[in-house]
Amino acid sequence: MGFERIKGQETAVERLRAVIAHERVPSAMLFLGPHGVGKSTVALELAKALNCLEAPGEGCGACPSCRKIAAGVHGDMDTIAPDGQFIKIDQVRALADRLGLIPFDARKRVIVLREAERLNPAAANAFLKTLEEPPEDTLLVLTATSASLLLETIVSRCMPLRFTPLGAETVRAILVEEGKLSEAELDFAVRHSQGRIRAELLRGAGRLMVLRDELLHALEAMDRLTFDRVSEHVQKWSGADEWAFVLECMETWYHDLGLLGAGGPEERLVNGDRAEALRRWGRRVPPARAEACYREVLSARDGMLLNVIRPLALESLWISLRQIALQPEYP
Repeated sequence: MGFERIKGQETAVERLRAVIAHERVPSAMLFLGPHGVGKSTVALELAKALNCLEAPGEGCGACPSCRKIAAGVHGDMDTIAPDGQFIKIDQVRALADRLGLIPFDARKRVIVLREAERLNPAAANAFLKTLEEPPEDTLLVLTATSASLLLETIVSRCMPLRFTPLGAETVRAILVEEGKLSEAELDFAVRHSQGRIRAELLRGAGRLMVLRDELLHALEAMDRLTFDRVSEHVQKWSGADEWAFVLECMETWYHDLGLLGAGGPEERLVNGDRAEALRRWGRRVPPARAEACYREVLSARDGMLLNVIRPLALESLWISLRQIALQPEYP
């Protein structure tokens, strides 16, 4: 299979093929793009292509080298991921020690550093030393969402390769292959994927659909909900598996309201399966208020990534949204 199994990143794959064909593989590459668009998958296929015994430059998926890389047991391939919130200096030091050894049997040893933007300062400076003197027989592949989140000196030593969000049809095809979702869940997952393959949607699209509709019902009835009822909702939505998606749903809902109010096409609505409710809301919440609510949600999402008390932050957001959406004096 090799690179043929990659969907939606044809430009990135063709560039990698050209690099391999011209024998210009650098010592370090930086794969840039949103989470869930295939950066790590492409890195894995690149490792196969560079070391395949049957189809060098492409990867067959069946030879001993390809099978070991796919299973994560190849002695010359490794992936480094954040340990908790960050990639730590001890992880980088262990990598440096390993790179001092001769590869076992790979033509090109490949080390993938996932979410490289989460290198803490000490680890980033230590990793820079590895980039300054890379082993000739090793390719370091860094994945990150944005080059701006990395040290400029790290970025300058890597060949960049950009990955784009996946099209809706590509997302649908990948999810269909998994075969785990009903048609309604599939449609919901595609709409909320935002161009990415998201594990939480693949695992629990049905549960998240129920959560989204519960949230929308509460928002629509916010002028009638008692404080005790709001507190019950907030406590539930503050759970480790809920809060981020609840905020995302609020964000997409108010974005859809603004888009619809501005005359945007319905096919661009994330919550297109609730288009009638959006039109009903649009008669109560004009575009200016929808945009103000959208900004409030974005601000809350940024704040809740820090060490804040989630229930209090959600209650504060709820009060702000109620004031914006319902107070007649608000513009």
